[in-house]
Amino acid sequence: MRRLEVLAGATDPATFVLRDDGLERGVLLGRSRDADVRILSETASRRHARIKTDGGRTMLEDLGSSNGTLLNGEPVARPAALFDGDVIAIGEVQIRYRASDDADRATAVAAAETPDAVEASVDPQLADPARQAGDPDAARRLRLVCRAAAAAAEASTPDEIAERLLEEIALAMAPDRATVSLFTPPDTLEVLAGRPARARPPRSRTIRQRVLERGEAVLLRDAHDAEETGDKPSLVRGRFRSTLTAPLTAGDRPFGMIAVEHEEAGAYGPGDLEALAAVAALAGMALRNLRTLGAARAAARASLLLTELPDLIGTSAAMEAVRERVRRIAPADSAVVILGETGTGKELVARHLHAASPRAARPFVALNCAAIVEGLLESELFGHEQGAFTGATERREGRIAEAADGTLFLDEIGDMPLPMQAKLLRVLAERTFTRVGGSEPLSVRCRVIAATHRDLPGRVKEGSFREDLWYRLAVVTIDLPPLRSRTGDVAVLAEALLEAAAARVGRRVPRLTPAALARLEAHAWPGNVRELGNALERALVLLDGDEIGPGDLPADVGHASPTVDDAKSTAHLPTDFSLAAAEARAVAAALRAAGGRKGEAARLLGVSWPTLNRKLRAYGLDGGPAKDGGD
Repeated sequence: MRRLEVLAGATDPATFVLRDDGLERGVLLGRSRDADVRILSETASRRHARIKTDGGRTMLEDLGSSNGTLLNGEPVARPAALFDGDVIAIGEVQIRYRASDDADRATAVAAAETPDAVEASVDPQLADPARQAGDPDAARRLRLVCRAAAAAAEASTPDEIAERLLEEIALAMAPDRATVSLFTPPDTLEVLAGRPARARPPRSRTIRQRVLERGEAVLLRDAHDAEETGDKPSLVRGRFRSTLTAPLTAGDRPFGMIAVEHEEAGAYGPGDLEALAAVAALAGMALRNLRTLGAARAAARASLLLTELPDLIGTSAAMEAVRERVRRIAPADSAVVILGETGTGKELVARHLHAASPRAARPFVALNCAAIVEGLLESELFGHEQGAFTGATERREGRIAEAADGTLFLDEIGDMPLPMQAKLLRVLAERTFTRVGGSEPLSVRCRVIAATHRDLPGRVKEGSFREDLWYRLAVVTIDLPPLRSRTGDVAVLAEALLEAAAARVGRRVPRLTPAALARLEAHAWPGNVRELGNALERALVLLDGDEIGPGDLPADVGHASPTVDDAKSTAHLPTDFSLAAAEARAVAAALRAAGGRKGEAARLLGVSWPTLNRKLRAYGLDGGPAKDGGD
């Protein structure tokens, strides 16, 4: 039976059974009293998230919450499929999704891309170092290894494994500093968990080389003993005199390390080192399993993404050129700038680049640079440390960290302030960044795709956009054509957009009459595909019947004055350009489009019925004498 189990934080109820009838209508999570699972935290919104079935899959959807919803540490930007063992985080509340009663232990998974099955086995020989005869601390070490094995088996995320291990290490070894870190080439250790909260791994190159290059566990009894350290300055200068380090390995290859440090000399001995090595071996195995399982789940989600992602629709030569460019660029890791007017589908193209790339199974994270005030943009992009500024009550990962090995999409890059451009340039050049208020360099592993409707080369000339950033971002560019230049694409786009809109509002797909289609094709579409979609959805929502005619379309569609670019002559323009005359023409056009129905004409004009009657009398359109001016 499917259920939700609370791992951390407070909820009401603590365990919630997901019945099929409840999932059909949706299970609400939030702070509201009428929520099915009430989140007892101020960080939760009243209606925060919903879990429901869709096409036989159990889906998680964020309902526009203030602080967001995380699924296995990644923000939920669109409905995401839930798999057994997934962890949902709402503020400090963590909830595990269970798909069935027999899913209380790690499930073995063998994906097509992963030939090795995921295991959850524990080698009993790992506990042997803790059973040394005559060792008074044998029980303590044995307890550490056993409890570490249980923690590694029960944890569902890498962060949870690291935190649980540090809890057990703190109880058994009472260190002054302890860290679990993952290695990122060429020479960076990223802390997964630390005690105290902002602890860093040992800086000694000697220790790092022995652990990460040779795969050795290292015991340093006294860093101030020149004979033991070989008089290495990096060891002698540190305040921690006793150090234990052990590698996290996947097969024979170290990918991280556990470090335990104490300010007193002689705090640890060989038995402690062997116990920590056993714990690290267990942790490495568990982390490898979670990585494999995570990759399988990400691949499943990526396949769902590919099937659900809208196509780049159009039969015009311009759109065929765009599709071909996407096909050629997607497999590369180069930075891309997508140029095009508002509404041409720049984010959709970015998502296609991601979905067709080797990073498809990893996150796609979008950030609109124009939608965030300058003072918060740096924190939003890079993240911040606890206490970095007023209101920073906890450490927060930025969009670069969230993107991880996936794709970071920077929309409206042309509106990024100059000071922020300089910081972004440095990040792209050095491929490292630091959180606001932090000092530990973190690596940039994501691909960067930017987009703008601005004329960036023009902005470079006028000095409002950095030339060096432009060249760093625009390794490859994609120019999206406006809809008015995509000959023949309006009809196929209208059909696809109508189908999508009908599915959203839950009604049959109506037919476009030839006259309505002619109106659509005659329009200049300054808002491009987005404007076309909005016009069709508006017509669909207000439609009576199964056919969209010219009168069902917005009044300005097909009747807009020609632009400078496409006007051949001005012979057909009216000679009276007064506002009153223009208003009279608009009222008359609305009446014609509505077939003489005043209510429909008022709707098309966006005015009330009494206001329309006043306009009709003012301009003599109701059969009465015209008056001067209008109200």
